[in-house]
Amino acid sequence: MILTYKTERLPLNFFMLGISLLLIGIALIISKSYQGIAAIILSIPFLFTHSGLLIDAENKRFKKYTGLLGLRLGSWCDLSRATHLQIIHTRETKGMAVLSIARNETNVVQKLLLMMPHERIVLLSDTQEKLEPMAKEIAVELELELKFPKG
Repeated sequence: MILTYKTERLPLNFFMLGISLLLIGIALIISKSYQGIAAIILSIPFLFTHSGLLIDAENKRFKKYTGLLGLRLGSWCDLSRATHLQIIHTRETKGMAVLSIARNETNVVQKLLLMMPHERIVLLSDTQEKLEPMAKEIAVELELELKFPKG
């Protein structure tokens, strides 16, 4: 069974750029200018690009991918050496600066880590309410122990 999780989209400013290009393209086509087709084509990656995680429990492998219109680009990684899954709490700061205006946003998030003998791989990152059911489902499918944070 292959588990599929969408993790995130492009930032809001790129999405808004895609909407702007789409609207400009439509306006240009209405005014009988064929450059509108180019604007619409350019808007597609901004509107439909996302990232995600595929877990193939039968073959013990996973893939972090970038997707566009059903095409998922990424490479498969082996899970056979995984020892357990662990959830951790962390603070995540995202910043955006445009010209002289800067904005930082700090949130408390949980991350699901895949623990290997000599490495830790972040599989998913989300709020506690969304992450825990996904983590339990992954742990059951991969037959791995799920460890929660102490506290």
